[in-house]
Amino acid sequence: MLSFPRGRAPFVVWVAVLLAAMTLSAAAPRAYAQNQPFSLQVRVGYEGAYRLAEWFPVVVDVANDGPDVQAVLEWSLPGRPEEQVFRRTVDLPRGSRKRVAFDVYIAGFVRNGLLRLLDGSTELARRDVTLDTIDEGIFLIGVVSNDPALMNSLDALQLGSYTSARVRHLTPGELPESAAALRGVDALFLHTFDTAALTPAQRDALALWVSLGGQLVVSGGAGGQAAAAGLGDLLPVRTVGAATQGSLALLASLGGTDAASLPASTTLSRAEPQPDAEQLPAGSGLLFRHQYGAGLVSFSAFDFAALRGWSGEVAFWQQVLRQVVDTTSLGIGARLSQFNLLDRGVLKLSSLNAPSPWILLLFMLLYVLAIGPFNYVVLRRMRRLELAWITVPALVVVFTAGLYIVGVVLRGGVAQYNQLAIVQSSEGQLRGQVTSFIGLFSPQRANYRLAFPAGTQVTGGPNQQFLNSRFEPIEIDEAGVSSVPLLADIASVTAFVAETTADLPLQIHSNLTISANGLSGELRNQGQLTLEDATLVYSDTFVPLGTFAAGASAQVQPEAARTTFPSGLNLERSGVFERQSILNILFERDLLRLRSPTGAAASAPVPEGVYLIGWASQPVLPANVNGQDVAQNSLALYVLRLRT
Repeated sequence: MLSFPRGRAPFVVWVAVLLAAMTLSAAAPRAYAQNQPFSLQVRVGYEGAYRLAEWFPVVVDVANDGPDVQAVLEWSLPGRPEEQVFRRTVDLPRGSRKRVAFDVYIAGFVRNGLLRLLDGSTELARRDVTLDTIDEGIFLIGVVSNDPALMNSLDALQLGSYTSARVRHLTPGELPESAAALRGVDALFLHTFDTAALTPAQRDALALWVSLGGQLVVSGGAGGQAAAAGLGDLLPVRTVGAATQGSLALLASLGGTDAASLPASTTLSRAEPQPDAEQLPAGSGLLFRHQYGAGLVSFSAFDFAALRGWSGEVAFWQQVLRQVVDTTSLGIGARLSQFNLLDRGVLKLSSLNAPSPWILLLFMLLYVLAIGPFNYVVLRRMRRLELAWITVPALVVVFTAGLYIVGVVLRGGVAQYNQLAIVQSSEGQLRGQVTSFIGLFSPQRANYRLAFPAGTQVTGGPNQQFLNSRFEPIEIDEAGVSSVPLLADIASVTAFVAETTADLPLQIHSNLTISANGLSGELRNQGQLTLEDATLVYSDTFVPLGTFAAGASAQVQPEAARTTFPSGLNLERSGVFERQSILNILFERDLLRLRSPTGAAASAPVPEGVYLIGWASQPVLPANVNGQDVAQNSLALYVLRLRT
């Protein structure tokens, strides 16, 4: 029998109770994990494939048969601290089943990803994911269909300068809701599903993706009306009527073979072409195609599956598809090299300037004179040389404090938010793709939280100027708002890249013609935005327009054209941004990813494209720091592909 000294029993009992409670609380997470009340199913990218240095979707089905929990889905790359970590908040009441989709980004070659469900630091579930890297030399084809074998023959496709092709299958629900997450796909085939069921965000993303250089091919046949229902004027046909029976024999001329293996009769959609639509073969009514911005949209009157087994199938699609202009990727070179555009001498903050060497020399001279001769002469006249042990440290403190005050004055007392945005779109579009390079300057070591509008995709740059620095995690709440906590060092610029779509304040109507003499015609600015240093660019030739005010028009004459874009512009500095440096970097041969029809990187937008570029000193994305909207230094470069 245990006995306690008098007066000590209550204390021992309370200690025992406390230890028991601590033991139970420590054991609870382990029991929680062992019961496995949570399950994860994940689909990443395009059937496991992702495009190097592009956004791609992660779609997660998560189930909770345990207690209520506010959990976090964390996407990371094991052993790759230099890659971005993404965390998505998800509320999981008991018995809930949820599908969560968010976009992630990988800059380098990786083979494995990791998705974890976390409650604080407790891991509730995890899935290891195998990844297939697609580099820019591969033509990636996405097929949205319930038929997992459809179009697999196109793995043998040879197109332009691409080294090979790759086919990946998606479900309609896996189509991204952002043009940036579609950017990794070169061509997208939609087959036998009702496009009216697509969300408005999915339809908007498809339209913007095509206008910036994507290729969309829509299947007709028995399901042709449903396939066209949600795509509107994106298609090269005005209406799709009831199906009829017809022959595909005319396709043999494009397949480079006879029609023996083609079906004698198949179901065809009746379609009325748009005025600008091209028919393949000419006058056949079998496939319609038109240019939409920088991209292509095709509609086949037949079902894609009708070509299965035909020996000319690959050659036929090789004639339909082409290596179109890719205008979606300005700034990819900066992301690939893990340098923010603002790190390349573009941002000119006075707070970042080093003090003049003459000022430093003067300071050192005064310091030496004060602590040496001046101090000695004063003490000698006072006949108190023994006070030097007090005056010397005092002078050191005074000069140190003075140096600190001067440093604070030079750096400024508040953080500065700087945004350089590139807005890309095409004539006639109401929305554009925004890529914002953001740099937060901190005059002192401090903690910040930057927040971005819902639907904005954010990735960071190394916090220090070393490639092996760790990225801060990007946190996404259930409303789709991205934020990032960061600890900024003294007098540092922390860099981020934010991408989203935005309404265009710029609406341009063009009537331009390219002839042997050059570019001529008229431009009208029908939007609400005045462009500064507006310039027409085609090939390595440019026509300076100056300030292009809202409501104004401009006449373009061949004799106004100049060569050597962009160096020939000689733009002046605008506020804290060097405009000419920005263009030089964006259109350098090693950074530019505007692909020409031959696949070669160009020193300017491709020869077949005419672009209007111009500047506006107003923010595209709002700046939110520590929960409050703040002022910012901002500059936007608009890149608009025109009709010719």
